Amino acid sequence: MPRFVSKDGRHALTVDGKPFFILAAQLHNSSAWPATLDEAWSAAEALAPNTIEAPIYWEQFEPQPGKFDTTNIDALIAKARATGKRLALLWFGTWKNGQMHYVPGWMKADPATYPRMIDARGEPIDVLSPHAPATLAADKRAFATLLAHLKKVDGTKHTVIMVQVENEPGSIGSVRDFGPAAQAEFAGPVPEPVLARTGRNPGTWRAAFGPNADEAFAAYATARYIDAVAAAGKAVYPLPIYANMWLRYKDKKYPGIDYPSGGAVWTMLDLWRGASPSVDFIGTDIYTEDAGEYRKVLDQYARHDNPSWVSETGFNPRTAPFLYYVLARGGIGFSVFGIDNPASPEQDAAVAAHRANFAALDPIRALIGQAALDGRLFAAVEEPGRAKQQLELGNGWRANIAFGPPAWGDTPAILANSAAQSGRAMIIRLSDSSLLVTGIDARVELERVATDGRHGQLMRVEEGEYRDGEWLGKRWLNGDETDYGINFRDRSGMIRVDLGSY
Repeated sequence: MPRFVSKDGRHALTVDGKPFFILAAQLHNSSAWPATLDEAWSAAEALAPNTIEAPIYWEQFEPQPGKFDTTNIDALIAKARATGKRLALLWFGTWKNGQMHYVPGWMKADPATYPRMIDARGEPIDVLSPHAPATLAADKRAFATLLAHLKKVDGTKHTVIMVQVENEPGSIGSVRDFGPAAQAEFAGPVPEPVLARTGRNPGTWRAAFGPNADEAFAAYATARYIDAVAAAGKAVYPLPIYANMWLRYKDKKYPGIDYPSGGAVWTMLDLWRGASPSVDFIGTDIYTEDAGEYRKVLDQYARHDNPSWVSETGFNPRTAPFLYYVLARGGIGFSVFGIDNPASPEQDAAVAAHRANFAALDPIRALIGQAALDGRLFAAVEEPGRAKQQLELGNGWRANIAFGPPAWGDTPAILANSAAQSGRAMIIRLSDSSLLVTGIDARVELERVATDGRHGQLMRVEEGEYRDGEWLGKRWLNGDETDYGINFRDRSGMIRVDLGSY
C-alpha cells in the first residue's frame, strides 16, 4: 500500500512499491459532489495530472450522529478508477481554513456538547474548541470510519494514495481558546516533550514562551488534537496522512487575524512536528507569485523531518515554474488549487502552463521520486536578476544554465531575463556517466569540473521519452543542436546525455 518513506533526511511517497512524484489538481471546495463531478473532473484532466485532490465533507459524510453516507467518496473513487487517476482525499472536519464550516449541523446546533472557542472578551467564535473531549471523540470516530471504508473498498487497489487530515487548521478570530478548560491548561506547566523539542525552560506557557505563549499554546492544542484524529484513522488503515497549512508570510504579524493561530506556521513547526507524530508530513498552501518568497517558504518546510510538498498553490501561469523549486529540494509533489473555473483566456493560459509540466514529468514520476530520495535530482528556476545559474551535479560535472537564451549562437555575457520569466530546468543523474535533462525556455551547457586534468566531452545526446519505465530514443542530436548547449523552447523535451572525458 502507499507509504511515506525517509532516508538520510530525504523523502518519498511510494505507491505500488515504487516512488511516486505527485502532480495534482485540486477541485474547488464545492465541486466534489456526484452531480457536479463530471464537469469538474474534466477540467482537472486538462492539466494531465496523475492525482486529483478532492474534499470529503464531514457534514455530508455523517448527517446524523453515527450514521454515515459514503455516496460522495464512492463517486470519487469510481471516477478516479475510470480515468486512471489517483486520489488524495481532503478531510474537511473540525477545521476548514481556520473555522468550523464543514462540521455536521447536529454539532453546530449543540454548543453545550461541542463548545466553540472563547475569545479574550469572553465571546464564542466560529471555531470548535480543541479542548473539548466530545468534539475530539466525534472527529476521531468519523475519520476512523472514513479510513475503514477506504480499506474496505480500496484496500487492494490503492486508488486513494493519501489523506489530508483537516484543512488549514487553527483559529481565525482569536489567538487561542480562553474557555475554562483551556485557561486551566494554559496556567499549568508546559509538557516536557514540548520543552525538549523547543529548548525552552520549565514553567507555565507564559513563562516559557513569553510574548508567543498564546500562539504556542494554540499550536500545541491543535497539533495534539489532529494527531489523535490521525492516529485513530491509521489504526484502521495506515495510509500516509498529512496536514496542510495556511502560511505566515513576511508581512503577516498577528495570529488569529492575519492567519489561523495554532497552525504549523514556520515559527511553530518544531513544536508541531514534535506534537503530531501520527501526521507523516506538513504541506504548504502557497499563494504568492513572488519567486523569492516562494523559495523562502519552501526552504522553511523542506527539512530532515519534513518533505517539500506544495499541497496547494495558485492556478495561474506564473506559478508553473515553481514546481521546479520542489524538484530542486527533492520534494514529493506539487498541487494547483481550483482548476475547475469557467472558460476564459486566463483559464486556458493556466491550463497550458501547468500541463506543460505535468505531461512531461508524469511519465517519469517514479524516476523523479527515486532520484529525489537518493539525492540525484537537480533543478533551477528563472528569477529576476538570475538569468544564469549553475548546478553542481556531484559527479565531476557542472550544468551552466541560461534562461531565455537564443536557440543558437553565443549566450550574451550579460543576459536579461526572458519576458515571461518562465524558464526552468531539471537534471537527473542516472549514473556517474549519464544524465537525463529537461526544461522549458532554458539552455543547459555541461562542463566537466573534475580536477584530474582530463577534458569533458559529450559521447551521445539523445532525444526521446520514457514509456512504462523504459527509455525510447527518437534521434541523436549533434552539430547545431549541441554546439551551443542543449536548448529547450516553450515545451519540455527529454534528453539523455552520455558523458565522457579525454
